[in-house]
Parts: sequence; C-alpha cells; structure tokens
Amino acid sequence: MSAAVAASINPTTRWTLNRKRVYIFPTRHGVMLGATMFVILLGSINYDNALGYLLAFLLFGLFLIGVLHTYRNLAGLSFLGAQAKPVFAGSLAEFSLSLENRSTWQRFSIEIAHWPRRKIRWWRRSRTNAKCFTAVLPENEQSSINLKIVTRERGWLALGRVRIASVFPLGILRSWGYFESDAQCLIYPQPIGKLALPIRAHAIGSNHVGSTPGNDDFAGFRPYQPGDPIRTISWKTLAKQDALVVKRFTSGGANRINLRWEDCVSLGEQERKLSQLTQWVITAQKRGVIYGLEIPHITIEPDNGAAHQQACLRALALYGLA
Repeated sequence: MSAAVAASINPTTRWTLNRKRVYIFPTRHGVMLGATMFVILLGSINYDNALGYLLAFLLFGLFLIGVLHTYRNLAGLSFLGAQAKPVFAGSLAEFSLSLENRSTWQRFSIEIAHWPRRKIRWWRRSRTNAKCFTAVLPENEQSSINLKIVTRERGWLALGRVRIASVFPLGILRSWGYFESDAQCLIYPQPIGKLALPIRAHAIGSNHVGSTPGNDDFAGFRPYQPGDPIRTISWKTLAKQDALVVKRFTSGGANRINLRWEDCVSLGEQERKLSQLTQWVITAQKRGVIYGLEIPHITIEPDNGAAHQQACLRALALYGLA
C-alpha cells in the first residue's frame, strides 16, 4: 500500500450494535398495517365478531414477531473500520467498510448510508445521502462493503457517522444503528486546465538521468516502482536474475521541467490554478517527463514515478488548508 493511500486510512475502534444501540420504528407499510389492525379491532368490538378478534390478534402477534426478528438481524454486528484511496474532486470517494458478523446466522437486506450530523429535515436527508445495499452478511465472517460518496471540494473528506439499517424480514419495521468512523479520504483538485504543459519555458538541465524511453543514451537500470511504464521493464534481466528493474535513459533538457505557480497567473482564482497544476502533473507523468512542483512555500524536486506523482497531488490537495 502506497504512502498516500496509507495516509488516508485512519483506524477505528470496534463498534458493536447491542440492545442499547439498535432502534426500531414502523415503516410506512407498518403504519398502514397498524391502522388496519385498529380498524379491524374496532369493528370486531362493535359487532362482537369472533373472527374479527382472531384476525386482529393474529396480525398483532405477527407484528410482535417481526419486532424480534428485525432487531435480531442487526444486533451483534460490529464495525471494524474503513479505508479509502485518494480521488479527484467531482468523482466518487469509495470507502471500504469492514463489518463483522460473529453470530451463527446470516444477516439479510442490510442498508449502509453515510449519515453525517446535520441540521436538515430527515425526509430531505434520506434523499441526499449516499447509500449502498448488501443482500447477505455471512455468519462468522468479516465482510467488506463499498460506500461511495460524491466529492465536491479538495482536501480531507471525513466519513464520520454511518447508519446501518434493515427492514428484514417483513418490511413493516425498520431497525437501525449508527457507527462512528474517523476514516478520511484525500481529495485531489479536479484536473481541469487548457494551458499547455510548459516544457520549453522552464526546461532545466541537460544531463539529468530519467526513465523516459526513446532514442536517448542508455544509463543503466533501477528497481521497478509502481506506475513505471511497462515498456521500460528489462525482461531479459528479469529472466536471468529474477529481479524486476527498468531501463534508464539520459534525458535532454526538454524532458525535465518545473511546474510553477507563476505559470498559472493568468487563471486568476486559486482553485483554477490548482486544477491546472493538477492537470499538468497528470500529463507530465503520462509522458514520462521528469517534473518538479513549485507552489508558494512548497517545493518538490524534479522526479518521476507513482510516488512522486502522489506527493505532488497531495501537496496540491492540501495547499492553503489548515
């Protein structure tokens, strides 16, 4: 796991749903069933109808059994934590939630929802929160459930409170509980920009050794890093020494650049500058260019590779945030 991904993962203590943390309330269908039972009971009392009494009490007994099984479907579930990989603003942040079912029976129709603490009407909140559903949580197993949340701004996105709910088995009652998570997802600036990569304007040095393939002079090998182009891998060395290495070539000045804050002055707003620099970082990485990053108070030396790209994107994501 890369350093950037690991930085976005915060361990969470175990949360277990016990009888004090599971809430139950009738659904709309449950309310309709309750009203029907009340009408049947009134009619039975008025007309002294034995079959009416039998039907009313049968439905009420079914309701009570539903309470027990709806509660049992959630009670005892444990939340072990969550993790997320960095994403770009505007896309979906995917949190992987770990749930554990220690009981000897399966859990059915589980609903997971992002439920942050807000002062908003409950009927509006239910429409705006990200939700996911899972059919079955196997007995005596840990399960991973992915919860996707829409991102709008760069920086850290905290998962916060998560609601777990179920209407199993009859759909007339809803049981739910809450988990608190301190997991966070790093949100990179949205990669948008129309300015061309400033290769000619700020090409520096002419003797830097990089990993750009082409007609440059061969300069040896280096260990493979995640994100290196497949075409640069030395397959012969892998066959002989069982070591994964990539070829290194000398790169000219045009292949080594600095992405500077000053190059985006014409864009005006800070967020537009950050988006443009993010776009340049992605473009330079794809082209195999040796690139550095210079923004106010932060300087990252020229390099290439997945780790270098993540360091640059992280600096842009957290720039100016407390």
